[in-house]
Amino acid sequence: MAKNKLCKIRSEGRVSGVCAGLADYFNIDVTIIRLIFVLTAFFGVGSPIVIYIVLAIVLPEYDPDSVDFEEVYDDDDDERY
Repeated sequence: MAKNKLCKIRSEGRVSGVCAGLADYFNIDVTIIRLIFVLTAFFGVGSPIVIYIVLAIVLPEYDPDSVDFEEVYDDDDDERY
């Protein structure tokens, strides 16, 4: 969805879309990210709840209407189209 930009995706998320955004950024299944958060919270590794809250506040929301267009170059003479 969000081509190499870390953001939260509320439409695919359960709580705030942080796990969905991380899964999209790293191109893995969102269930794996959710399991990592739950298991680290359960076993007390680090502080995943604090990290989740900080990411929920800091990350921008995914906006499908804002599209970043890349410049296209010709390989032969580097002119822009």
